[in-house]
Amino acid sequence: MQNHSEIAEFLWKIADLIKDDYDAKAYEDVILPFTLLRRLDCVLLPTRNAVREDAEKYRGVPVHTRDELLMRAAGQRFYNTSEYSLDELIKRPADIAQNFGAYLAGFSSNVKDILYNFSGGEEKGLAPIYETLVRKRLILKIAQAFAEADLSPETVDNHGMGTIFEYLIRKFKEASNEAAGQFYTPRDIIRLMVKLMLEPERGKLPDGLQVGIYDPACGTGGMLTIAKEYILSAINPKVEVRLFGQELNEKTYAICKADMLMKGEDPENIKRENTLSRDLLPGKQFNYMLSNPPFGKDWKNIREEVEAEHRLGAAGRYAPGLPDVGDGAMLFLLHKLSKMAAQGSRIGVIFNGSPLFNGDAGSGPSNIRRHILENDWLDAIVALPNDLFYNTGIATYIWLLSNRKPPERSGKVQLINASGNDFYTLLRRNLGKKRVEIGEDQSNAILALYQACEENGLSKIFDTTDFGYTKVCVERPLRLRYDLREDQRRLLALDAVVLKLKGDRAAQLAGALERLAGQGPWRDDARFFAALGESLPWKPSAGLIKAIRSILGERDETAAPVLDGEGKPLPDPELRDFENVPLKEDIDSYFRREVLPHVPDAWMDREKDRIGYEIGFTRY
Repeated sequence: MQNHSEIAEFLWKIADLIKDDYDAKAYEDVILPFTLLRRLDCVLLPTRNAVREDAEKYRGVPVHTRDELLMRAAGQRFYNTSEYSLDELIKRPADIAQNFGAYLAGFSSNVKDILYNFSGGEEKGLAPIYETLVRKRLILKIAQAFAEADLSPETVDNHGMGTIFEYLIRKFKEASNEAAGQFYTPRDIIRLMVKLMLEPERGKLPDGLQVGIYDPACGTGGMLTIAKEYILSAINPKVEVRLFGQELNEKTYAICKADMLMKGEDPENIKRENTLSRDLLPGKQFNYMLSNPPFGKDWKNIREEVEAEHRLGAAGRYAPGLPDVGDGAMLFLLHKLSKMAAQGSRIGVIFNGSPLFNGDAGSGPSNIRRHILENDWLDAIVALPNDLFYNTGIATYIWLLSNRKPPERSGKVQLINASGNDFYTLLRRNLGKKRVEIGEDQSNAILALYQACEENGLSKIFDTTDFGYTKVCVERPLRLRYDLREDQRRLLALDAVVLKLKGDRAAQLAGALERLAGQGPWRDDARFFAALGESLPWKPSAGLIKAIRSILGERDETAAPVLDGEGKPLPDPELRDFENVPLKEDIDSYFRREVLPHVPDAWMDREKDRIGYEIGFTRY
């Protein structure tokens, strides 16, 4: 096995050993934990004997002290005190079931905490990782197969190991018709977003500075790892970078946490829970935040918690508004905005097209965009090529945000169209729905467009207010004609308002309408009701007038406007329209120019004004 892809393919094919005994959805329950165990074995191999010797030597030492001593002996932040590894277990086939339990029990507590995510939880212990394999007499075959894989750091570095795990996850999801894309993001997209987010920091991060990077939907941790590598390799190797993340899925969380452990990061900074309903890093602020939240994933099952936090207003994360319950992506952005550091933060997030424009003026999504743009936090949006992701070919965008935009970008938003042929290369072989990738030269070209911040065929610069508008209600008068046909009068007689008339008033009304019918049609509402009033010995109530208009009146554009008690035209709900007037426009001037020439009898109901924001990327 020469390279990472060959190793990943070898590990994936181990699933052939269990395909007759496991459903496709359950393959990952075997392959992922055993891949992790093999990696741990290979990392710990050079110090195994030293750890076992020290484990005996320090048997009576307090747990915490002993833990630190054994980690020192292992040269890692984890260890295994048992006499076993997968290599050793397969040397005693008859005892492998019993010895496997001792092997897992020998790991340090932080590794056990990770492995519990593959077993169903601490309360179930670690036995579920292997007991089904024992029962089906597959444990030896699986252990032998994994023992053949060289996952030593010399052969597979941490970055390569992450790639292998992500390959396996994608294959499992494809085999079971699930969406792999929600668990991780292709590395070419991550590298581009990291470059766009961090390159402006060049020269701004002094030696010894502590910075935090956070991903609230961290999956296997690829974004965190690549962001840290970029800072240390391209910005300043003497910056102290700490990584933080939160992830819902147990298995991807376990892989991420194990990766952090093996890299010497603090694995306790990786939390497992639904970020949107429960923030496990409350009050924490970060310098850099990035994520690829799931596209179109609903939040129905946490609706109660999210809406309760929205009602907290500024004390919660979701004060500006809530997106449609069918897509929680914008909630992740609000969550990150709540964690911006006072001294400044930069944010990168990958969205599909919906957050650009979905939601009418005054809706949750529009109010979220308004909140971002009125605070001048949106820096740039980059349109990416289609077919970049493993599970979807739809259009995607990188949003860049900051609460410390440089002066030349203040009050501005840059839109970059990097969706064309010049910004990708075709893959030799499709990976799921991923047909293209963004290479180094192409990502540099996109970065150059961003850094230049100039108007050209691929880059447009806008004021933040260019995306805002006032939704103005345009009314036109109700115009009714009264023919007073017999069928209409019979229908009116059955109306609840008429049936409640006292005495012989219903008969008097019927007689008056019959007399007036011979004088019609009536095209003037005021004249009609004046004549009706003269024909009745009592004054019609407002409710009766409303019923008569509803049942007897027919819309007629040649009729006179219907007036209210103050002599003002009543609006016709069927003719009601709305105009989206750009914020930079004077509304009265717009109305005179764009509306009145077409409908001279129209007027605006300014009490219904709503402010909206949308980013019609394709319009520009």
